Amino acid sequence: MGNILVLGASGFVGAAIKKRLERENTVYGTYFHSKAAYETETRMEFLDVRDPLAPAILLQKTEPEWIISSLRGEFADQLAFHRQLAKEMKKLPNSRLCYISTANVFDKDGERPHYEEDAPGAESEYGRFKVECESMLMQELGERCMILRLPMVWGRDCPRIRSLYAGAAGEGQVQVWTKLYINIATDEQIAGYVSHIVNTGAAGIFHVGTDDCIIHHELVRRIGERLHLQNISAAMEDEEKEEYMVLFSHREDIPDELKLTVEQVIEIIC
Repeated sequence: MGNILVLGASGFVGAAIKKRLERENTVYGTYFHSKAAYETETRMEFLDVRDPLAPAILLQKTEPEWIISSLRGEFADQLAFHRQLAKEMKKLPNSRLCYISTANVFDKDGERPHYEEDAPGAESEYGRFKVECESMLMQELGERCMILRLPMVWGRDCPRIRSLYAGAAGEGQVQVWTKLYINIATDEQIAGYVSHIVNTGAAGIFHVGTDDCIIHHELVRRIGERLHLQNISAAMEDEEKEEYMVLFSHREDIPDELKLTVEQVIEIIC
């Protein structure tokens, strides 16, 4: 296996992916914030997606066989960066990309769960950006581009867990939806999917997440109880009707150890 480059390796999901892939591979990562924490690490590269030369410089330096994109930032900047990245990848014909996307590509239709073969349709700015980026990358790279869509992500000491502690301490409010069905994923589960794709050559679109779903309000309640948190300050979002932000999968090539239920995720993160 050649080198792997994880774009956004300083983030919560990107860090988990980098850690998992480092077990068997030479992995480079990028960061933008917290420069002092990473500038001495030989395999962590500073990345400003606003720099039009950044994709070429990164690929020349790391010579990756796989690129995992888990970036955050301004949508227009990200889109321009990925467009230039795809252009530079054409100079490395053996390179492949795994692009981390989101359930929000379906947020225009909340009446049902969605599967890999469903056509995206988004109404939020975030969802529309992700749809555009997915489409552009698949058009430019074809089968060399894998799409990994994520639902709401949790993990031990993740930002959402910290927000629950802050809410219980009266230091902020947790936004809670009372009629929104979701499924969830963990950072380690996502990293496992990426490892599976890299090691097996599995291709196409992948939906990560639990095999079942739960109302968001109930999920927050159960996690709070498991963490022994009381009186979490919450901003309740009471929708007019039930809606779904759920990613299910029809793929038959996913290992059983990567399949989780909501209850299993709660056990893992608590």
